[in-house]
Amino acid sequence: MMTNTLLVCGASIGLAVIGAKIFNAACDRIGRLVAERRDLIAENKFLKMTDDELAAVILADVRDGRF
Repeated sequence: MMTNTLLVCGASIGLAVIGAKIFNAACDRIGRLVAERRDLIAENKFLKMTDDELAAVILADVRDGRF
């Protein structure tokens, strides 16, 4: 009877560890996808800028000392 209890406890802990690893991997994957999407949106916005808008951004960066 004691052996069965230990097996059930061990199995529960094992399943919890496996579940935590799967959850962690899923969160990492979701985080990477969100970051990639954000980068693509920013790149798309940059590519759609007019020359005047791009010049304004560059001038603002130069004024702020980023270059």
